[in-house]
Amino acid sequence: MIVLIIDIPTPSINLILGQRWQLKRKERMKWHWLVKAEVRRQQIWIPPRWTRAKVKIERYGGRMLDADNFRAGTKFLMDSLVIEGIITDDKPEVIGEPELIQHVGKARKTVVYVEAA
Repeated sequence: MIVLIIDIPTPSINLILGQRWQLKRKERMKWHWLVKAEVRRQQIWIPPRWTRAKVKIERYGGRMLDADNFRAGTKFLMDSLVIEGIITDDKPEVIGEPELIQHVGKARKTVVYVEAA
């Protein structure tokens, strides 16, 4: 099992939808670098590239997001997992339905659990 702890919560898709393409790209790159930094910090030099995986995402933030907003806000995170080689693809055939959990409080972070299915 791989556990990635990222220091910011996943974004609300409502904030991303209205942005210009340059800002969307900047947000996508930020999540790629956050995931890459965490993978390197944990010294995962040879990623597993699981063809079937179970993904669980816990979001710690200041407010509760509605379900579709939370799910869509994980897009850049999921794409980054593919780019970094943790999973081979983010299709339902590979990861199924990710388990999404929200925690409301003072903590601000995202915790991602990935394991072979």
